[in-house]
Amino acid sequence: MADLWVRGARLLAPMEEGDCLVREGRIAALGRVLPSAVPHGCPVLDAAGRYLAPGFIDMHVHGGGGAEFMDAEPEAIRTIAAFHAAHGTTTLFAAIVPAPVDRMRRAMAAVAEAAEPGIAGLYLEGPFVSPAKKGAFNPRWLRPPSAGALRKLVEGYQDLVKVVAFAPERPGADQLLADILAIGAVPAVGHTAANEQTMDAVAHGVRHFTHLGNAMSGLHHREPGVVGAALSSSHTTLEVIADGVHIHPAVIRLLVEFLAARGQLDRLCLITDATSATGMPDGIYQLGDQEIIARAGEVRLRDGTLAGSVLTMERAVQNTAAFAGLSPAEAVRLATANPARTLGLASRKGELTLGADGDLVLLDDDLAVWATVRAGEVVFSREGNR
Repeated sequence: MADLWVRGARLLAPMEEGDCLVREGRIAALGRVLPSAVPHGCPVLDAAGRYLAPGFIDMHVHGGGGAEFMDAEPEAIRTIAAFHAAHGTTTLFAAIVPAPVDRMRRAMAAVAEAAEPGIAGLYLEGPFVSPAKKGAFNPRWLRPPSAGALRKLVEGYQDLVKVVAFAPERPGADQLLADILAIGAVPAVGHTAANEQTMDAVAHGVRHFTHLGNAMSGLHHREPGVVGAALSSSHTTLEVIADGVHIHPAVIRLLVEFLAARGQLDRLCLITDATSATGMPDGIYQLGDQEIIARAGEVRLRDGTLAGSVLTMERAVQNTAAFAGLSPAEAVRLATANPARTLGLASRKGELTLGADGDLVLLDDDLAVWATVRAGEVVFSREGNR
C-alpha cells in the first residue's frame, strides 16, 4: 500500500475537477487538495484533466496475455493480472472451467498461493452445468449436482470462491444452491437450458446470471427462458460481454434502455470472459483442455462455438458507451460500482469515496486507459509501465 497524489483530474461521480490523495492505499481526500495536506515526498501523478474513476472490476476472467488460470502457474497468474491492469482492471476474479477435479483444485490452489494483488477470488463456471448448453466446455468434465459435491471440490478454498455458476434444471440443483449459499458465494444461473426452474431458483436464492444471452435458453413468446427470467427478476444482477460478438450492439442498447427505464441500471455488470488469447496475435490457444482459435476479434472452437473472448474492460466500457449512448460516468459504473455491489465489495471498491481502496484509473476523453493505480501504486502508465 502506498501514498499518491493524483492532481488535476476530472472526477467521475461526482463529475467535478479536483484531486485525489491516497494515503496507505486508501482514499484520504477528494476535490481540492492543498499542498500542505500532502505528505512530504508523496509521489505525484499529473492527471492533466483526464477522467479519474474507480479501478475496473472484472468478475469473470479466464486469462490474458497468453496465459490462463487453468495453467496453475505463478507466472501465468502474474501475467494475467499485469495484462488486465494495463487496461484499467484493478480487481478481477479467476474463472475456473470444468476439468478433472484435481486439475480444478490445482488452479484454485495456485490462485490462493500466489496471493497476487488485484485477484480477489474465484469464479467457478461449472462443473454443475448443462450438457445441452456446454458452450466451449469439454462435456467429459461436466458433473451432475450431488450431496457434498461442491464442498469436496472447494475444500480449503471456500473463502476464495465468490461466484458459482450452475444449471438449476439438473437433478440435485436445489441442494447445490443451498451449498453455494452456505459457503457465502453468489449463486449464478449459467450454461443452462432451464425454463420455469429459473424462477424457482431465483425465489430460493439465485442472485446473478452468467453472461446473459450466451449458453442459456433465450426469450421466446411462449416461454420466458432464462433471459426472460433474468430480465424480470428485479433483485438479481446480470453479466454481459460487450464485445459486439456475444451480444449484438442493438441488443445491448435495448437491454440498457429496458433497465434504465425501470431504474435498474445498477443490475448490469460488464465482464470480459477474457481468454489466454486476449492481447495476443491470432492463433491457437487453450481454454482448459479445449483448443481455441482466435481470429479477427473472436475466439471459437474448431466447430465454430464461441469460446470466451479477447475483450478487455477498457474496450467493454468504450463499446457499451458507444452501443447504448451512455455518458462516461454511466458506462464506467457498469464496470465499477455495479460489480462491487454484486460481490459485496461496495464498502471498499467501485466508488470514489473517502476510505475506499486507492484503486483508480485515469481515462482519456475516449475512455482509453492512461494510467492504472492499485492501492496507491501506479501499476500501469502509458508514459511507461511501472
